[in-house]
Amino acid sequence: MADMERDVPNTPQTKFNIASLTKQFTGLAVLQLAERGKLTVEDPVSKYYADAPPAWKEITIYQLLTHTSGIPNPDRLTNYPKGIAQAYTPRELLAIFETKALDFPPGTKRKYSNPGYYLLGYIIERVSGQTYADYIKQNILEPLEMHDSGYESNAVILKHRALGYSWDENTLQNAAYLDWSVPYAAGALYSTVEDMRRWDEALYTEKLLGRQWLKRLFTPDKSGYNYGWFIKSEGGRQKIYHEGNNPGYAAFIARYPEEKALVVVLSNLDTAPVAKISDDLAALFFGKTHSSAVGVKTN
Repeated sequence: MADMERDVPNTPQTKFNIASLTKQFTGLAVLQLAERGKLTVEDPVSKYYADAPPAWKEITIYQLLTHTSGIPNPDRLTNYPKGIAQAYTPRELLAIFETKALDFPPGTKRKYSNPGYYLLGYIIERVSGQTYADYIKQNILEPLEMHDSGYESNAVILKHRALGYSWDENTLQNAAYLDWSVPYAAGALYSTVEDMRRWDEALYTEKLLGRQWLKRLFTPDKSGYNYGWFIKSEGGRQKIYHEGNNPGYAAFIARYPEEKALVVVLSNLDTAPVAKISDDLAALFFGKTHSSAVGVKTN
């Protein structure tokens, strides 16, 4: 159900928050700006963020993109001083993490960092002169005719939006209220399964990036993470994927480029086993009998 109280079912046109699947749009936006000569991914972030603390001075844009910056990820909601129901500017979000020690020297390890993608959103805004939401809309969503996708808003009435739900022990309830400025460039986009198919199809073309830049987008980094995608070999084929989770929503995308196969799972229940569902659907597509959390198994 998209709306449990009114018995409105989900459909292929239902709009879901896609949580961290947002990062792949952020990553592609950065490469677009690089292709246009507006930045290079080797640039230090301090070139675009004047208030960068000393520990951030040597962090590069590429390290943000690959989660190798060392900027710590919030481990609890109390990291956000106003809570998650209040609005934050990008600058306020970054200020939360400026005083925190890095988890490791930049470039030495990989550890998932939403604040790293907040900083990428801020850089996109500084370089483009647009808000993150407007840049993504005008440079990615509109060219692909992804008319059912966009940046979430708590104020806008959005037709066909799925309401978010959570379990409280054995009781289904409305998810905690989240101001969509909080996940920002790390997790604030919404979409439909049909629009995500349009996104996937465009990544085989040069509609958004030239061929050499597309190659860069999907050339695996030694960290196993590139421009908003995990990339690995599974069952003898390349798998490009990402999972996402926000209060009330869970999402998963898996691309198998050799077969041009795509699996998209969107849910308005934040505990939905979207990775397992994706693996099971992939197993069906590839003629297997079942799957597991680590990948598709053979018969």
